[in-house]
This record gives sequence, structure tokens and C-alpha cells, in this order.
Amino acid sequence: MKIIFKYIKNIFLKFFFSGPKLLTTITFIPFLYICGWILAFPSLLIGLEKESLSLLGTIFTFLIFVFSLPKWFQTRWNIKNTWTLLGINTIDKNRKLILYFLRGFTISSILVSLILITIIGTKSGYWVGEIYPNIFFNGILLMIGVGFAEELIFRGWLLEELKNQFGLKAAIIAQASIFSIVHIGFNLPFFQMISILTGLFLLGILLALIRLKDRASLWGCIGLHGGLVALWFLTNNGLLEISEDAPKWLVGPGTLNTNPLGGIFGISIMIIFCFFYLKSFNKKISSFK
Repeated sequence: MKIIFKYIKNIFLKFFFSGPKLLTTITFIPFLYICGWILAFPSLLIGLEKESLSLLGTIFTFLIFVFSLPKWFQTRWNIKNTWTLLGINTIDKNRKLILYFLRGFTISSILVSLILITIIGTKSGYWVGEIYPNIFFNGILLMIGVGFAEELIFRGWLLEELKNQFGLKAAIIAQASIFSIVHIGFNLPFFQMISILTGLFLLGILLALIRLKDRASLWGCIGLHGGLVALWFLTNNGLLEISEDAPKWLVGPGTLNTNPLGGIFGISIMIIFCFFYLKSFNKKISSFK
């Protein structure tokens, strides 16, 4: 086992920290995911269920990712203050990280509320309002876990990495494109797939603009992204009963697990928010470079 770990470590250090920057950026996360699965696989020998193997592999992958980041930026870009660069730490006393998080969560609450009000108003669903403690707890875990992990990857590491290689504007578009592609199911019909791609792309743009507005802090993005995931999870698990014949332009594509960001209504809301942030905080782009 030590020989395997040593071999993987040598590949990791030589290729990813010194290899071609674009190629290593593209292959970094997939390589870590393979490593995470290798570390998780022996757990089957001690009785872990196969259904839990994927989750454990993902956790190992993220832990390796987090511990690799300081070395990554120091070696590739000669940057030592990694967590400040990625928006996790503060660099001055005026940054109110809790307020950034709460503001992001407020935006997610507004987005979800607009969708829920429209669903109920058009009689495409009805209010239930029953949330069991375990469901609520799972929602909190999703908000913290998914919000933090995905924002650190996409609006943190990936945005900074692509910005260093291609400039800020190209990085914003590229990270949003990658974010949307890795989140869709390719088993959807073509036009439904295009609609969810569009909605997720706009969400990726909005999250990047929010980071610009928040003076490069990542916590507003975490609040918005985590809030959307948690609130829609709670919606589908006790808050609301959506009709089977609810229009796709409202609830988005899919059958059991719809995503309103892929509906025309959700896309329209995202366009409005993106336009607002782009017009109101355009000056922040120059200060982020």
C-alpha cells in the first residue's frame, strides 16, 4: 500500500504542479476522484455498503483537494495566501463574512419563494408545510456541504486558475460552462437538456458576479448556492406537493426531481439577477483582477 501511495504522490507532484497548466487544470479533479475511490474501496472489506462507497469516495476526494490547494497555488503561481485568495479568509476588518453568507441565502430564499408562489398561484401544486426533523437536518447538511464544497471548487479554485491563465472575463464564462455541464443528466430530451444547461450557466455567472461584488469573498456564493440546494430539497420533501402535470416552463425539466432553474420562469429570474449585478457592480471586475 505504501508503494502505491508513493507512486501516486510522485505522479501528483511532477505532473499537476509542473505540467502544462491547461491540461493539468482539466484533469486535476478527475484524478483526485480516482484517488478518492482508491482510498474508499478498502472500506468494503470492513462491511461498508456499496451504496455508501460513492459518498465516502467523494469525501476523500474533497479532502485531498482541500489539502492540495496551498501547494497548488504556491508552486504554480507563487501565491502563498491561498485561503485569502479563494475568499475563505478575510483580508480587512470590513469584510463581514456572516453578512455575505446571509445575503446570499436571502437571495436564494427570494428566488425559491418567487417560484413557489407562482406554482401555488397557478395551481400547479399545493402547500403541505410538513418537515420532519431528519429532513430538516439533511437540508442543513446539504446547504453547508454542497454549498461550501462546490463553491470552493468552481468559484474558488477553478475561477482563480482560469483567471490566471485566460483573464477574468473568460474565466467567468468558462467556469459557468463547466459548472452547468457537470450538473446535468444527459438522459433528458434535447430541449430540456438545453434549458437546464442555460439555467445552470446563468447561475454560475450570477455566483461569480456575487463574488466580485463581495470583494472576492466566497461566503455570499456559499449562502446562495447552499440555500438553493437546501430550500428546493425541503420543497420536494414536505413543503410542497407539485402536480404531475405542472408546466415545465415553471418547474423545470425532469419528472421526479425537477429543477426550476431549467424552466423559462427560472431562467428569466436568473437573467434579471445577472443583469442587476452586472450593471450595479461592473466596477468590481477591475478591482478583482
